[in-house]
Amino acid sequence: MAKKQVNQHKDNGIPFKEETSGANYAEFSITRKPDKEIKTKRFLFILLYAVVLGIFSYVFLVLTKMAYVMAIVLIIEYIIILATWHYSKIDYTYIVEKGNLHIYKIVGRCKAKEVVNVKISENQGICPADDEDYKNLLDGVEATLDCAISPKSEDLYFAVFDINGKKTAVYFNAATKLLQMLHYYGGDNVVVTYVSH
Repeated sequence: MAKKQVNQHKDNGIPFKEETSGANYAEFSITRKPDKEIKTKRFLFILLYAVVLGIFSYVFLVLTKMAYVMAIVLIIEYIIILATWHYSKIDYTYIVEKGNLHIYKIVGRCKAKEVVNVKISENQGICPADDEDYKNLLDGVEATLDCAISPKSEDLYFAVFDINGKKTAVYFNAATKLLQMLHYYGGDNVVVTYVSH
């Protein structure tokens, strides 16, 4: 489910603030639904936790017969979970600021990484992904960046830009103010429709 930005990512390294960016600013954040990559990470983490617990249990319950040490082992296991599980959560923050579209990827509690930084006026089309009338804009696309909740989420849009010399389709979830700002800077190439946020 999408969620609005509530300054939670500001300390993750995103350099923009609505308070200092003026009126033509929009920001929207989403949390990615678990896809194959996230599910694989979670499976591997659970496997890691089980292996660590199994090794410690064998050493302290079977080999050394020091069952009282298992309390410390459980604390260690909890610390391992706290230190690793957040890597299986991915957030994206979309920002329109001074005519540019910035998209940041935040993995767990790590620093935000900018994955898109483009001039909105140079778009080749920003359209709803489920509208067949605009599928022809994807002809000749050489790369795809999926920065959306999921490939079948509501309010899914794509934007076509030249990024690093390649015609690239960027998928994202639209919000009303975000679309208004994209249209403001991108003109008639931006299709504005009703969205739920």
